Amino acid sequence: MKSNFKLITAILIILITGILVGSGLYQLGVNTTTLISTTTLTSVYTITETQTCQPTTTIPIKGKEVIGIYFSPKGGAADQIISWISKANFSVHILIYSFTLDEVGDALVLAKNNGVDVKVVFEKSQVSQYSEYFKLKNAGVEVRNDTNPDLMHDKVAIIDGYIVITGSYNWSSSAENSNNENMVIIKSKEVADEYERAFQQIWVYGR
Repeated sequence: MKSNFKLITAILIILITGILVGSGLYQLGVNTTTLISTTTLTSVYTITETQTCQPTTTIPIKGKEVIGIYFSPKGGAADQIISWISKANFSVHILIYSFTLDEVGDALVLAKNNGVDVKVVFEKSQVSQYSEYFKLKNAGVEVRNDTNPDLMHDKVAIIDGYIVITGSYNWSSSAENSNNENMVIIKSKEVADEYERAFQQIWVYGR
């Protein structure tokens, strides 16, 4: 009985190995179970990525200059936003989810009064009595609410079509003083052009 069992087992191993070799899944020194699992997961991920993650444009990052990376809380992100707004010569275009920082709102009003083209799209669900929306609107800054039936979760400023400020950082007291957030500043005409294109698409349908 034991001899027969060993013989049957040996035959099964040979047959299974032959199938795996023929299919290309068996490689010497590689754990076959791990390889099959990895192959299956990769296939599933690729299909999902193809269906839901198609970028409109791929931009090589070589030659692009990251000029600042900031982390909250109290990492200087708000000061950098204000600084770059104050440096604007032509335009400041913004997509923002939550915006309650008075000092940033003041900087935008000042930029507008200095002749800079300031436009801000707000996420409508976040416009409350604490939002900078009303102050900006009353000061003559062009503001609109996003019309996406879900959320506009962007936190983006495009300065003079050349500087992009983005990240998880909302322009709020919580983001500045309490939350773990990040913000990056990128100097690139190509990157700014892509963000400007997205801004314009949202701006056109805002209200």
